[in-house]
Amino acid sequence: MSKRRWNGWLIARLVLSTAVLLVMGWITLLIWNPWGDDVEQKVDAAALFNTAEHVPYKAGLPNEQGFQLFAESDRLKLLVDPATAHFQVVMKDTGKVWRSYPDPTHWKDEKATGTWKNQLTSPIIIEYVNANNYKASSVSNGLIENQGYLEDFKQTEKGFTVTFAFPKIQFKIPIEVELDNDYVETRIKDAGIVEGSLSLLNVKLYPLFGAEPSVGQDGYIVLPDGSGSLIQFQQDRTMQQLTYNESVYGPDASYYYEYTDRQRIAMPVYGLKSGDQAFIAILTQGESFANVFAAPSGSIGSSNWVTAEWQYRKRFYQSVSKSTGEGFYTYSGDRFNTDTRATRYYLLGTEQSDYTGMAAAYRNYLINERGVKPIQSPRKDIPFFLDLVGADIEKGLFFDSYLKATSTDDAKSIVSRLYDSGIKNQQVLFAGWQQDGYSTHGGYFPVDKRIGGNEGMKSFITFAHSLDIPVYLTANYTLNTNGDDGFWWRRDGLRNMAGTVLEYKPKNHDQDASDYVSPGFYKKVVESDLKNFKALGADGIDFEDGITQQVNTDYNSRYRASRGDVVDIQQQIVQETKEQLGSVAASNANFYALDQLDHIHRLASDYSYDVFVTESIPFAQIVLHGLKTYTLEWSNLRDEWDDEFLRSIEFGAYPTYVLSGDHADDLRRSYSLWYYSLNVNDWIDRIQEEYAKANAALAPVQDRFITAHRTLAPGVKETVYDGGYRIIVNYNETDYAKDGLVVPANNYVVREGGTQP
Repeated sequence: MSKRRWNGWLIARLVLSTAVLLVMGWITLLIWNPWGDDVEQKVDAAALFNTAEHVPYKAGLPNEQGFQLFAESDRLKLLVDPATAHFQVVMKDTGKVWRSYPDPTHWKDEKATGTWKNQLTSPIIIEYVNANNYKASSVSNGLIENQGYLEDFKQTEKGFTVTFAFPKIQFKIPIEVELDNDYVETRIKDAGIVEGSLSLLNVKLYPLFGAEPSVGQDGYIVLPDGSGSLIQFQQDRTMQQLTYNESVYGPDASYYYEYTDRQRIAMPVYGLKSGDQAFIAILTQGESFANVFAAPSGSIGSSNWVTAEWQYRKRFYQSVSKSTGEGFYTYSGDRFNTDTRATRYYLLGTEQSDYTGMAAAYRNYLINERGVKPIQSPRKDIPFFLDLVGADIEKGLFFDSYLKATSTDDAKSIVSRLYDSGIKNQQVLFAGWQQDGYSTHGGYFPVDKRIGGNEGMKSFITFAHSLDIPVYLTANYTLNTNGDDGFWWRRDGLRNMAGTVLEYKPKNHDQDASDYVSPGFYKKVVESDLKNFKALGADGIDFEDGITQQVNTDYNSRYRASRGDVVDIQQQIVQETKEQLGSVAASNANFYALDQLDHIHRLASDYSYDVFVTESIPFAQIVLHGLKTYTLEWSNLRDEWDDEFLRSIEFGAYPTYVLSGDHADDLRRSYSLWYYSLNVNDWIDRIQEEYAKANAALAPVQDRFITAHRTLAPGVKETVYDGGYRIIVNYNETDYAKDGLVVPANNYVVREGGTQP
């Protein structure tokens, strides 16, 4: 596929010695500032530390007799040890205790030694590096190794404030802890951070909060990995030094990322259950700059623990030769600053102490504090989500060829066939309608004449509306392949820390790379295009694979945007789209857009298969059901037809297919759609059968929350909705029978109300 790119002069190949690399590294680190005048100055911090006036932090656990009552709510009490700044949260009706440090009952059996044992008792763990030396390795420490101390410890109305001082390495980090009715919240105040000559990389604040060993404990860690996953507590775990550490809202393409093929974190949450008590942590501020870090027992200490790792700098590759690829890894100079980085720990009572209880707490937070509104008055039948593909292109010897798959007249025919078969509640997402089809991005309007043009699309949408069927037009504004919309890759492309314009390299190697677009630029394009969507009568935009999914820092001097800025830009785009068109959908979206989205398409339904992870859970689906509609992967892309259909029933997801007219065979030569089976004639009977089954099971609970989810036996799952409505799914090759309940092999049953077996 051709690109309109500026073909400047060729730069002679640089031949660099080690000495030149060192000089370039020095220049990059000490002089180059991609953020313009907003230079963060290092301070001469030595004068700010006075160890003579402060008692060095001591190794070991705090004395539990020294805790004092600092704050109290209707449900909870906050007890604090002023000597260590550790705290306890006590549930008043049960006496259950959550500690910010390891459980003293098992501390004598702790197998970690030396530095790591000290770090496990520290209220804060930091990682830092000498960024002036690009060969330097990072170092991780707590307060004890650095003769750290507490500074300005003060009780407040709801808790306390304190600054953690590290005199040997010259860091100061101010924090707050406050109690509310059903949660305790910890905060790092970025504006008060002090750095000396070294550079702060990340901070783990109260990393052992709620941690418990596996001994005698029935528990697990909940990770927001894909749809959600569990790390079950396990004694004598054979795996050592295996931890989970992934970025909230996915990796940042502007920095180094070790590709692991892990699922993206869409939800800024994590949790831990131990026995009959549990907590869920929600990152409520600054979450764009956080990782979720989990350490199963045996990896780092004997406890199972999970925490937020707040990022302040990341590695990036500083290229010094585009032609040879030569360069070196180093760290960003300035910190990632945000006002506050907050973790809110909701403490769950005995009846809610599992992952469904955690999901319910997160759902309530979204409703009460993020303005997410539950589904109101659903239609009698469940929605069927129909993806249509207009066209794509194939690479030719001299020119690309256009491959028409579905004209707007074909779209009318497909919708009519499904409607006449009994599927009345359709929602259409039309992709590949733009100039040159599905693989082409930039200059979306007008609709390509070869599938019907603007008038054809208007006519189709009017026809769909006559059947009470909404139509979304699918678009990806984060890529540009043709230079349209006034896009020039050198001026308007997304740049990484090294100043390189980033490219998306498709799986199909015949296709040229696409340029990533600066968020500041694509915001202007979407805002300009909204009037065109409205003129066609579109009910909304289906943002595919970009907006609400990708959060990449932009170092383009025209549009520079931090990771937090990009989240804000995308939230504004989604909000403006909702206001102008009335509705918005997005594929596998991050939850920061949830208040404006009406539908999440192709939501993750699996996890990343780390060896220490026990199983996948529908955590995201439990949160969403009754709030937003969602689907899983397109049904006609399933690898295991029966199991994945059963999973959609278990997860409460609605059916979706991607289809085209009878030109689908031509798409085998296309850039992006060659691996899809799209011909409507091949799928119409299967669609009717699947929809009828899904509708019978899920129609009664469209606006109900999921209240429980559990494993009844290996391969047998139960999902419970408000009112006691139960769906039991059997993935086994044999029938499941217990206490009068029989579920046939590879099938499911529905039970309305009644007691659970």
